[in-house]
Amino acid sequence: MTNSDMLPDTLRDELCARLGVALGAPTETQLARVYAAWCRQVPFDNVRKLMALREAHVPPLPGSSAVDFFTHWLSDGTGGTCWSSSHALFTLLTALGFTARRIAGSMRDTGIVTHGSVIVTIDDQEWLVDSSALTSRPVPISGDAYRDTDPVFATEWQREGDTHVLRFAGAPGPELTPCRFLVDPTDTTYVHQRYELSRTFGPFNHFTYARRSVRDGFVVLRGPVRYHRTAQGMASSTLDRDGILHVLAHDIGISPAMLRQYEACGALDLNFLPLPQ
Repeated sequence: MTNSDMLPDTLRDELCARLGVALGAPTETQLARVYAAWCRQVPFDNVRKLMALREAHVPPLPGSSAVDFFTHWLSDGTGGTCWSSSHALFTLLTALGFTARRIAGSMRDTGIVTHGSVIVTIDDQEWLVDSSALTSRPVPISGDAYRDTDPVFATEWQREGDTHVLRFAGAPGPELTPCRFLVDPTDTTYVHQRYELSRTFGPFNHFTYARRSVRDGFVVLRGPVRYHRTAQGMASSTLDRDGILHVLAHDIGISPAMLRQYEACGALDLNFLPLPQ
């Protein structure tokens, strides 16, 4: 980790206060508390990235540094996509005394490295804490297989040869989304390079995507469609412009000031355009 990505103690303490997590020893119980709080409060979203691409923002992309990521979360409620959010989570966990490392994989198991995540080691047990899948609980990965049958946050982890595959509940369909991890470990330079490369491809450059856990499950906004998964199943609704802004404000937690910028730069309009071929 570079000095520029280390969290000042004052910022670390402010983050813990906002998350509702007291400082404590880096135990399995403390990791579960921190990650559960993250899943409830820090969204996975591409709002700032879409704005940067619309405004021809020069490198680095928003949230590349953990300080930038957390400063905007505290002020505007924004999170980030996998590279920025996993780096921020790694930085926070390290600041809290955990032994953590970053890894990378292929979301939807395409063979292309498109995803960043974090592993924490406590007393020889490894735990995956993913800032995109938001599985609610750390996933134990030291064995050959793991399965959580929670009706909302169903999660599976399996060793397959030299790789590991995470499968987690998403939207819109009932099937679990796979991610095969291929690079272990990575570092700050690798994460920043992959994040910058994501300017050139990927669905998160063309429509709004946001996910956050809520009281009874989780909400996903994918373009103009809101999905809400609960123990009773998945509900969906198609939204107009005001509906998208309402979901971003009330479900995801993004500030009015940030949403005004998001709308003004044309990022909201992207949700109603056909996807590039």
